[in-house]
Amino acid sequence: MKKLLSIALSVSMMFSLAFGLNITAKASEIYNIQVKGVCDYTKANEILNIVNQRRSENGLSALTMDTELLNAAMDRAMETGIYYSHTRPNGDSCFTILSKLNGENIAVNYQSSDSVMTGWMNSSGHRANILSTNFKSIGIGCFKSNSVYYWVQSFSNRSAESVPNKSGTVEKTNTVAIQKSLVTLYARTVKSRANAGYMRVNETGYFNYGIVNQGWSSTYCPGVASDYKFSSSDTSVISIDSNGKFTAVGEGTAKVSVQLKADQSKSYSEEIAVRSGNSVTNTPSNQTKTTNNQTKTTASYTIQTKTKSPTNPTHSTISFTFPTKSTRPSNNLSTNITKATKATEPSKSPNQIVKPSTKPAQVTKLTVKAKGKKLIIKWKKVDNAKGYKVQVSKNKKFKKKIIFNKLTKKTKVIVKGKKIKRGKTYYVRVRAYNTANGNNNYGKWSKVVKKKVKKK
Repeated sequence: MKKLLSIALSVSMMFSLAFGLNITAKASEIYNIQVKGVCDYTKANEILNIVNQRRSENGLSALTMDTELLNAAMDRAMETGIYYSHTRPNGDSCFTILSKLNGENIAVNYQSSDSVMTGWMNSSGHRANILSTNFKSIGIGCFKSNSVYYWVQSFSNRSAESVPNKSGTVEKTNTVAIQKSLVTLYARTVKSRANAGYMRVNETGYFNYGIVNQGWSSTYCPGVASDYKFSSSDTSVISIDSNGKFTAVGEGTAKVSVQLKADQSKSYSEEIAVRSGNSVTNTPSNQTKTTNNQTKTTASYTIQTKTKSPTNPTHSTISFTFPTKSTRPSNNLSTNITKATKATEPSKSPNQIVKPSTKPAQVTKLTVKAKGKKLIIKWKKVDNAKGYKVQVSKNKKFKKKIIFNKLTKKTKVIVKGKKIKRGKTYYVRVRAYNTANGNNNYGKWSKVVKKKVKKK
């Protein structure tokens, strides 16, 4: 099955969909799982060329690849490898990955740039994003994992701030925060003789393992060995290494297991008999597979075991259009907001997600005082704000090293502790937010204030 999804953002008003926006799960409800694969920048550039060809054919100006959007799109493509959805694996909307993101198209299991662009252009919601007059820049992600390609287009209303010069492929590993409720372990053994019910001494095998992609359950995200624990119930019969490769070393029966380190209940075990070369074949009658603390017989284990993409793929879409400021959705939400289904043809009714029209004003009169090993931060109250987001970083562009990132309803915060050190310089910014349908709607960041903590 091939799938397409698209989403776009406007400045009119917001509707809360079933999959939600900005609903980051608590830390206790999150696992950090590594996602590994290949980012293909050559295919990303091919997509850019086709996008601009289609725009030119429709009398539209070209989109420019933007470095930040490109990086965000590649990261989002990796996220869709473990959870295929516009909702990020941690429960946030896709728009939280980058503030200037205004629209997103995603797709899976298309093997070429031409084929995925054909799929997008044949779907009204995706086509609307690609041909939108509102968008000026774009980022494109192409991520290959387990022989499956995941594609992302990230659109912005802003002009490109910097243009990347990247091509070729890069192997990459990202740590992705994913809600526990989305984690189902996939695992199976692969032995030297696939159809045999036993192993001979000196034969080898290994585990295929990872996380089932709940957004597209035809596949799974292959695991990275350091996230898992492998074991054998009897190492004199079967030995196993830290990468899940096992070897038959002596006659007998042993159980080999794989377990997610973050959650011991996510495990799988298989009992394997080992015979010498002259022994009679003996298939163990109690062979079982255990996934997510549930024991199932081999015959009833239904998760797809192929490591390649399914054959005879079909199309399925979720579409989100980009309304203009003058557009107003009709009162019949069922015609404007249509949750995607796993149909075999593209959806005819695009979904819509738009921002509230009344954003909070920009925070002003931000002051930062350093007293000892603490920063005292104050700002002027914003009338229509429900609260404020405060960030403190060692980096003036807040790219990395954000040491304080909190929401508060007050107009004063004090940052202290081990992260505030004497003689160091810190950068501070604040923005206000209000809510619509339970979702935070942020105003512009204040001007950045630089403050150096004095030495003793």
